[in-house]
Amino acid sequence: MEFKEGGTKGILWSLFCAFFIMLLCSRSSFLYVFNLWDDANSYFTVGKCIFRGFVPYRDLFDQKGIMLYFIYGLSSLISPTTFRGVFVFEVIAAFFSLWAILKIYRLFLNPRTSPYILMPITGAVIYSSNNFWWGGSAEEFLFPFIMWGLYLSVKHFRLERDSLMSYSTVFIGGILAGCVFNIKFNSLGFFFGWMAMVFFGDLFAQGAKAVGKAFTSCFVFLFGMLAATLPWIIYFGVNGAIGDWMYVYIYKNVFEYSKKLTFAERASAIYEILKDHFFRNEVVFVLIFIGGVYFIAAAVAFLVRKDEIIMKGRTAVFVPVGIIELINLGVMFFFLTLVIFIGGVSLPYYSFPINAFVLFGFIPFCYIIERFLEQYVPIAGFSFALSMGLIWLLSMNVRVMGLKAEDLWLYKFRDYIVQSGVEHPGIINQFSFDVGLYTVLDVEPICYYFQTQTLNMEEVLEYQKQYLHSGEADFVVTSEYEAEGTGDRYDLVMKERCEFYNFDQTYYLYRRNQNPAWEN
Repeated sequence: MEFKEGGTKGILWSLFCAFFIMLLCSRSSFLYVFNLWDDANSYFTVGKCIFRGFVPYRDLFDQKGIMLYFIYGLSSLISPTTFRGVFVFEVIAAFFSLWAILKIYRLFLNPRTSPYILMPITGAVIYSSNNFWWGGSAEEFLFPFIMWGLYLSVKHFRLERDSLMSYSTVFIGGILAGCVFNIKFNSLGFFFGWMAMVFFGDLFAQGAKAVGKAFTSCFVFLFGMLAATLPWIIYFGVNGAIGDWMYVYIYKNVFEYSKKLTFAERASAIYEILKDHFFRNEVVFVLIFIGGVYFIAAAVAFLVRKDEIIMKGRTAVFVPVGIIELINLGVMFFFLTLVIFIGGVSLPYYSFPINAFVLFGFIPFCYIIERFLEQYVPIAGFSFALSMGLIWLLSMNVRVMGLKAEDLWLYKFRDYIVQSGVEHPGIINQFSFDVGLYTVLDVEPICYYFQTQTLNMEEVLEYQKQYLHSGEADFVVTSEYEAEGTGDRYDLVMKERCEFYNFDQTYYLYRRNQNPAWEN
C-alpha cells in the first residue's frame, strides 16, 4: 500500500514540474520570441502541411518519422504562426517523462519522500543539458517512450525477476518501441536491449521450460510495434505513398546518411563522438558514470556472505541491487548508445535519449540521507526552487530569453514580404533547412525540396535552381551563403546578421524581378 499510494500527487507534481521546466528550457515557450532552430521549423512546416493536403515523403522531402510530423501538425492547429502549440506538446512529453522518472525512483527509494525531491532536480539536469538543444527535437518527443520502457523493464527485474514478463507488458513495450520507430528509429537500440533482456530474463527465471514463452514474447513485441505503426501504414496506403515512405525514411536514412567506414574507423568515430558529447554535457555523463559505478558496487556487495554485520553495513550504503538488474541496465544503455552513433554521424542533440540514465546517478546520494527526511512537501518545494536555479545556471537557452522580435532578421524579412503585396508567396530555402519564414507567414512550400538537405546536396540544389530558372519562387532565402542559380531573375533585397549567445549567422533575402526566364 505504501508503494502504491500517491498516484494523483505524483501526476500533479510531474505536470507542475514539467510546465515550469519546459517554460525555461525550451525556446518554444512564450518566454522566448521564437524558436529559430531550422530543424524544428522544418518539422513544423511538414507537420502543418499534413493538415493541408500534403503527404510527407511524397510531396515534401524530410527525413524524420511521420509521428513527429503529426505531433507538429497538431501543434500548428493550436497556433500556425508560432511555437506555442509545440510548447504544449513539449510539456506533455516532459510530463510523461518526469512521471516515469518519479515511478522509477519509487522502486529504489522511500516512496513518500526522496522521489518527489529528486524528480524536479533530475528533470532540470536532463532538460538544461546542451544535448536538449533549442527545444522540439525528435529525441525530445521520443524520450517519454524511452522512459516508460525503462520503467517497465526496471520494475520487472526489480520486483518480478523470478517470474516471466507478462505478454501484456511485452506488448506495451512493443507499442513504445513502435512509437520510437515512427519518430526517429536510431534510438531503437534501447528496445533491442529491452527485448533481449525479456527473452533471456524468461530463461533465467524458469530455464528450459520457458523457451516457448521467450520466443512467443518476441512475436508479441513485434506485434506491438506493428500496432503502433498500423495507423501510418493505413495513412500512406490510402495516399499511395508507402513506397515514398519506405524509400525516404528507411532507405535514405540507413544507406545514405551513415558514413561508409571500416570496423576500426567506426569504432574510432564512436569513441570520438562520445568524447565530444561528454565534454558538451559533463553533468549528465558524470551522473551516469556515478550511477554506473554505484550500481556495480551495490550488486557486488550483495553477492558477499550475508552475516549480520555485513548486512547492516551494506544496506546503510547500498540500495539492494541484483546482478540481473545490473545486467539489464547495462544492456539497454549499451545498445541505445551503440545504435545512436553506429552510423559515425553526430549532431549535438543526438545523445539526448541517453539522459534517461541520469536518474541512477542521484540514487546513491538520496539513499544514504533519506532516513533523515520526515516530510517531503516542504523539501520538495525547495528542490523545485533548486531545479529552477540549476536550469538558470546550466541551460544555454535562458541566455537568449531577452531577445525581442525587432532583434531578429526573421520578422524583418516577414514584414518585407507582407508589405510587398505578393499573395501566398512561394519561398525556397537555399543552403539551409527551414529558417522559419513558412511558419511566421503561414504559407506552404511550393516544391518537394523546399529546403536544402544534407543528403544528395547537389541534386537538391539543381532541383531548386529549376524553380528559380522558371521564376516559380517569389522569394529565395539563404543562410551564410549567397544564393546560386538566380541569374538576373532575382534581386538581393535584404541582408541581416543575427547574433546572440553561441550563434552568429547572416541571412539573405532575394525577390523575383520582371526579367524573363533564362533561355535553355
